Order: sequence, then structure tokens, then C-alpha cells
Amino acid sequence: MQSLILPGIIVGIIGGIVLFFAAYNYYPQKNVNINLDGNCFEFLDRAYEAYKLLEMEREKELLKMQLDAIGHVATGIPVTFSGSSNLVDQIIDTYKINVTHRQILGDNHTQVDKVIIRGIANLSVLEQISVKWQNNNSGATSTIEGTELGILPNPYINSSESIKIRENIDNYFVNGIKKIVNSSTGVKPSECRSTIIYEDT
Repeated sequence: MQSLILPGIIVGIIGGIVLFFAAYNYYPQKNVNINLDGNCFEFLDRAYEAYKLLEMEREKELLKMQLDAIGHVATGIPVTFSGSSNLVDQIIDTYKINVTHRQILGDNHTQVDKVIIRGIANLSVLEQISVKWQNNNSGATSTIEGTELGILPNPYINSSESIKIRENIDNYFVNGIKKIVNSSTGVKPSECRSTIIYEDT
């Protein structure tokens, strides 16, 4: 009897560890909880992939709208982006970003390698990035697309333009979410865990 108990305990422990890491690796990386008008869904598999692609498309559209609102100006544009230390240094060198602030997340005692950069970029560089990004329909990301690139508040986009951009980009994103809900496999009703509520206006 005792000869069966010990192997059973060992098998149970190993099985528990395997299941834990399987669940850990699956849950945070391959699904997202969406609250659409108070109705919540879990996006899994293809729906999750479609959602990640939609996020990238939203950033493309946001950059294009911001550049359209800025128009032609001779001065640099304030931007922010983040990534690993090697990645942000590569972007700074490639696109000649004038860095005004660098924030390092993590230290030698952690596994975090993320740097947040604020700086000034030439308008022509941002336009080149936008065009290249718009023409990339493969779903793959280039170096700059793999970061969280954003244009910071600036005097070239007034408050009314900023509000209009935000309304347009929100509508764009909500419409994309609705398409995923209506057409993608991997969508299932779920309890509401997301603090962000997308409203269909």
C-alpha cells in the first residue's frame, strides 16, 4: 500500500505543476475579455488573433489621423515609444530621434527590460513611418511597429481636432470589435472582467 502512495503523490505533484504552467501559459497570452455595451465576451484563438490585428490597425489609423491634423510644419513633433533597451536604441539611431527623457523600468534584480522614451522626431520621418505602416498588410510588424509609438500632445493639434480624432478612432475600434463578435470563431460569452467598456454609439 505504501509503495503505491508515494508514486501517486509524486505523479499528482508533477501533474499539478504541468497543469498550472499549461494554464498560466494559455490564459494571459491567448485571450482577452471584452465588454461591449455591458455584454462581455472572451476572445480566444482566431478571435484573439483578430483582436491583436485590430489593435495594430487602430494604431496605424491613429498615427495617420494625427499627421493629417498636424499638416505641414517645419519643427519637430514630440513622440513617445517604448521597448527593450536594444530596440529603442536602434529606433533612436535609425530615425534620428532627439531624446528628451528616458525612463528605465526594472533593474538588475528583475527580468524586466523595458525603456520608455520621450523625444522629438522630424515630421518627414513620422510620415515615412506612417506610409510604410499603412502599406504593411501582412500582420507582421517592423521594428518601429513593434513598439508603442505615439504622438504626444502638441500645439499643432487643437482641442477640437483632438476630440474628433479620439471619437473617430474609438468608433473605428468598436466597429472592429463588433465584426469580431459577429464573424469570428473563438468568441464566447463571459463574465465581465474588463474595466474598459466599449460603447456602440
